[in-house]
Amino acid sequence: MNNETTKQQVDERLEAVYNDKKFFGHPRGLGALAAGNFFNSFAWGGVYAILIYYLYSPYTKGLGFTQGEAASMIAAMGACNSLFVIVGSWLSDRVLGPRKALVVGNVVKAISFGLLAVPAFSLTQGRVFAVISLILMSLPIMGASNSSMTGLMYRSDDDGRRDAAFTIHNVANTITGMISPILVGFIGMSDYHLGFFLSALAALAYGLVILFTGKRFFGPIGEKPANPVSKEELKKALGLFFAVVLIVVAIILVTVKMGVMNFDGVLNIITTFSFVIPIIFLFKMYTNKNITKEEHSKMLPFVKIWCIQCVVAVTGVLLNTAMAVFIEAKVNRNFMGIEFAPATFTSIYNLIGLIVATAFVYIWGSTKFGKLKVTKKFSIGIFINAAAFAVLAVPVLTGGKTSLFSPLWVIAYYLILSFGDNFINPIGISMTAKLAPKSYETQMQSAWSQTTSIANGISIIIFKFLTTADQQMMIFPAMAVVLVITACILIMMSKKIDEVI
Repeated sequence: MNNETTKQQVDERLEAVYNDKKFFGHPRGLGALAAGNFFNSFAWGGVYAILIYYLYSPYTKGLGFTQGEAASMIAAMGACNSLFVIVGSWLSDRVLGPRKALVVGNVVKAISFGLLAVPAFSLTQGRVFAVISLILMSLPIMGASNSSMTGLMYRSDDDGRRDAAFTIHNVANTITGMISPILVGFIGMSDYHLGFFLSALAALAYGLVILFTGKRFFGPIGEKPANPVSKEELKKALGLFFAVVLIVVAIILVTVKMGVMNFDGVLNIITTFSFVIPIIFLFKMYTNKNITKEEHSKMLPFVKIWCIQCVVAVTGVLLNTAMAVFIEAKVNRNFMGIEFAPATFTSIYNLIGLIVATAFVYIWGSTKFGKLKVTKKFSIGIFINAAAFAVLAVPVLTGGKTSLFSPLWVIAYYLILSFGDNFINPIGISMTAKLAPKSYETQMQSAWSQTTSIANGISIIIFKFLTTADQQMMIFPAMAVVLVITACILIMMSKKIDEVI
């Protein structure tokens, strides 16, 4: 079969995917990827609901680490997971191909969760299994394959359907955000290992969904690496990877044994990398000689919005931490004599998010709002988020330090924020898919996700200065101001960005 015939067959299969509207007006592949997101969120949500308690609960119920050690281990794992997304995306784009990366990545994830599901027959065995599990969790082999494959299922000018597709992913994630922590958390409190087992099954289900729907639903999308690496390049890359890993592990082991390095020291190193690596990664992509002149012209507007997203992501990370403290310490959680746990508000937020995100699937796909330019959607979302923070600023600036605030302030904040998030999160991912250079789709999605790594690093620094609930409350009015300024900056840059997008 000659190359011309093969290319024609690929084009026909790709057109079939573009024209497929069997999943609520979208390609069936979107249904498979959304199901994958559902299982992925269930798996991670379940693990995070019980992992820290398992690590610091006394042996034999848990592994007997101190609370500080347990928190440090999870923080380090989360940071490494974000950073190693870059490696996973490289494997997806150049070695495995997105579909294979999703399958292999979820099998590895299922093994990592499965190790925690094995009862600790001895303290040493339990801790060894936990450390191996945390290391495997830090290796997201699938990278941003789900997002890149979603973007590839739509024509470049099909912005409305693409935005709606990423909103569907948000809906899938939100549904599990309500179910997983409650279900696995409840089961895990009586049997941690059963909770981890459920998460392992969810991870395995994700891989199986992609494995069994790949050829039928995705056509040529994700079938092969977009930019296959040569055998020589692969040998060099593997050699460099293993050399770096060995050197880093050796340095950590030696410095820990000498008393120079401790848990906090390791965490500080990871925090530093969370700044440096994303910036280097983006710079290397921007200066890549394999990217055409036309593709390179799209990188500059991406970099501008990437910087804007770093600010938005910082507010999100600060919110998640500061809000938890605020609800626990400053919100009246008593209702009819019953004191509700702080986590109850998380369920309320996820429920509001589900309702709002479902509405936005229709708004982006079937109304004129779907035709709005990316910069307009993004700036509107940032202004809405600023309004959400401004709502919280009212009780903070007018109430006393000893006052307990009405939970209605929090609910109003959640409602407004849910609207803002739907103007920002799916739109940013969709824009990245549209601007990505050919053969670098997954790596571009990884670059976008690295804004969270930078946000985590910045938030750690901020919380070194804001250590109490009273101090952290001032984040809310400050973020309202920062977001308004950020939105104004984006509006000033929007004309040149829109010309390219």
